[in-house]
Amino acid sequence: MKKLTTIALILVMVFTLAVSGAHADPEAMYGLPFPDFSVKTIDGNTFTLSESLKTHDLVVINFWATWCEPCCMEFPYLQEAWEKYADRVDVIAMSIERTDTERYLQNFAKKNGLTFPIGRDEKKLLDKMHGDAIPTTLIVDRDGKVVSVDVGAKMSVEDFTDLFDSLLNEVPVEL
Repeated sequence: MKKLTTIALILVMVFTLAVSGAHADPEAMYGLPFPDFSVKTIDGNTFTLSESLKTHDLVVINFWATWCEPCCMEFPYLQEAWEKYADRVDVIAMSIERTDTERYLQNFAKKNGLTFPIGRDEKKLLDKMHGDAIPTTLIVDRDGKVVSVDVGAKMSVEDFTDLFDSLLNEVPVEL
């Protein structure tokens, strides 16, 4: 009887951890509404998710840090893909590094030829999603729902453009 009770308790604990873990990472956001947010960008503007979604079909939210090699490796590809799709896809790259000052991020962007909006994750959105890996990239559709979650770097422009194409083909074009 003790053995059966112990096994039952272990199963309950495993089930509880599995269920709570399902909502404890960014990938659990897939299909859910992403909360609206605003962030000051390094060019002095304010990026607001809901405002961006009024003029774009998709918004890429990229969490990164300047010391993260995979993050830095994927930025040229994201930049090129964004330039091709800027009329329908917006990007906000948010540094999670607390020591990245606005000036440091400005210099980083200039050195790397980045022109998409960049800000700091001061509201700790990645932490609130219990995310702990970077780069983490979420894509939000015009309805404000997360339609793509990717933890890890993309290693080509095509990785981004193929993803954008697949998601945009599901979104009707406004004429």
